Formats: sequence, structure tokens, C-alpha cells
Amino acid sequence: MKWRPPVRIVGVGSPLGDDALGWEAIRKLQSELSPQPGIEFYRLDGGQRLLDLMDGLGSLLVIDALEPKGNPGGILRFNWPDPRLETLRPGSTHQMGPAEALRLASAIKTLPARVVIYGMEAERFDPQQELSPRVRVCLPELIERIAKELKIPD
Repeated sequence: MKWRPPVRIVGVGSPLGDDALGWEAIRKLQSELSPQPGIEFYRLDGGQRLLDLMDGLGSLLVIDALEPKGNPGGILRFNWPDPRLETLRPGSTHQMGPAEALRLASAIKTLPARVVIYGMEAERFDPQQELSPRVRVCLPELIERIAKELKIPD
């Protein structure tokens, strides 16, 4: 399936620790893919804001840190829907997570035709000030995979 504009690339997370993976990936992708017509970049702190972006148009690529399960830095790619997406961190009583936002968008018919999720397994989610060493080392490979997939012909 083709990437239909607008292609919304969304990094979900926060500015701290491995949760910053999505935001850091967006920063690097912007420098690699910009300016390219039809591509929009967003840094979001949760699923509610992700839901707000979905209007049924274009394509969506979400980048998020995955729950630690023993392979920090491991990269997974999903096409929505995929039962493995339970590895996305769920929301809390205060905030909707990305998978919940995608399910709701599907139910209310605002999900774009193409949704791809890239996740990288986190090492830890404690509030240290920067990415863990293993996640930082693996980040360039994540960026390379996404940039290669998103190369839109002129």
C-alpha cells in the first residue's frame, strides 16, 4: 500500500529517559526527510492527542518505546491492526495510550487507510535525563529503516 499524503509521522512519549525515543526519532527524521511536501511531524505525549490528529485522511506512522521484555533496542514494525500491538504501553486512568487511540479511531471511522507503528524496546522507564545506552546505540538503525520506508518518489 502506498503512503498517501498527508503522511503524519508521530513520536509518542515524553522528554525523559527511554520514553523520549519517539521524540528523538522525530527530531532526527525531520532533519533527514524535510522539507518534503505532504509529510508532517508531531511529538505527542499520549494517545488522546494522537486521536485528535486522525481525520481518516492520508497515512500515519507512529513511533513509540515498547515495554522492556529483555531485548533493549530491539525494533519491531507493525501494520495496524496487529495483535502484537499489546506490546505498546497501555494508557493509564489519566491518559489513553497509542493502541487505545488507534482502536477508538477505527471504531469511529477516523483511522487513516494506512497505519504503521515502529517500536523499540526500552531498557527502562525511570526518569533519567537521557536515553539508555542501548536504546541510543540502536536509534540510528530505527531512523534508517523509517527513512528508507518513507522515501516518497519525486
